[in-house]
Amino acid sequence: MTTITANIPDKLKDKVRKFIEDLGGEVVSESKSSTKKAVLKELEEAFAEAKEIKDGKKQGFTLAQILD
Repeated sequence: MTTITANIPDKLKDKVRKFIEDLGGEVVSESKSSTKKAVLKELEEAFAEAKEIKDGKKQGFTLAQILD
């Protein structure tokens, strides 16, 4: 199969999903467009979590746990 990434209007999401599935395809992920502010907030949260793991305040995961 081939993977296609496309930006579509929110109001067409369900129609496009149905069209893809009717063709025998699969929608593997969907997300709303990220604003710069939203991306920066996610990065801030990720760095805060990494610091908690580094400081021993939160349990991290091994690669084996992530892949399992």
